Amino acid sequence: MGRVCKEVQDWVEEKIEKPVDTWVNQLQKTCKQQSCNWWCLCCNKWLCWLAWVVVKVVTWVVVTVGKWVTRIVCEVVNVVLDVIGFVVELILSIPIIGGIIRTILNWVTEVIWRLVGLLDFLGSLVGIRLRKKMYFGVIVPSIDGTPIVGDAEIMRQVDAAVDFYNTSCNINLIFTGICHTDIKAPEAGLVVGCDAGGFFGDWLVGGSYFEFASATCKFTDSFRRVIGLGAEIIVFIVQDVTPAGTNGCSFASTHNYVVIEAKRTDQAFVAAHEMGHACWLPHVSDPTNLMNPSTPTANPILTNVQVSLVRWSKHCVYF
Repeated sequence: MGRVCKEVQDWVEEKIEKPVDTWVNQLQKTCKQQSCNWWCLCCNKWLCWLAWVVVKVVTWVVVTVGKWVTRIVCEVVNVVLDVIGFVVELILSIPIIGGIIRTILNWVTEVIWRLVGLLDFLGSLVGIRLRKKMYFGVIVPSIDGTPIVGDAEIMRQVDAAVDFYNTSCNINLIFTGICHTDIKAPEAGLVVGCDAGGFFGDWLVGGSYFEFASATCKFTDSFRRVIGLGAEIIVFIVQDVTPAGTNGCSFASTHNYVVIEAKRTDQAFVAAHEMGHACWLPHVSDPTNLMNPSTPTANPILTNVQVSLVRWSKHCVYF
């Protein structure tokens, strides 16, 4: 949640502080260029400068001090909320019980936010698509101290996903960084089944690892993952996804994470494909579509309905 505070501050600086500074500087320039009215001992100039000083002080107090007070209050509130979210995620990382609760919670929050955003979905279907945003980050485990994939390979996936969702869906896909987790991944956290066994296996040790690694690596988004709205999609890099030939996996709203094989990071759109699943997009037969099971290697597309479904997801928000 802390990143929201920074975004609010950036918005204030861009939309309020900079225009106000421009106006104050213009007033200063006007005072300098103004001719002196000798008959009142240049009263027009010193009144202009007095006005400039008053405006300068008032705007500094209102904009600068107000901005930082708001930021501090926002940060304190968000730290408290993320601590609460972190504690909840620790509970959700408990095998079986935590896994079942996690599954129910994720689907309930998805349905709730889909209902809330129904009008936005209908608007998107007819072409009304104001700029929205989604967050995503990457978590990489290590084996014997060595990451299972390099950052350069990961960034190929990141850049492709950011560009695709920007141009296809008018979504600002915000990358929150790569976390090299120190938590030792169990076998179930390195080899993931993308079938019914994998779905229920998430309630066991593997799912506990993913949830605990998410909570520790991505603390600043803990509260959003609990309530669902604007939850960051976390891309876990794993060694293998079964059955054979599967490049990655997502169980839609069941998780806030998707997985992709380390050996498939050379295929640029695998992460974008799995994020599509996380937003309710199923497989399609069109070989040029992002959601084709084979995942296009270049210039994928989405249909109008697919774009609207992605923008309707709980992960995709305006703020």
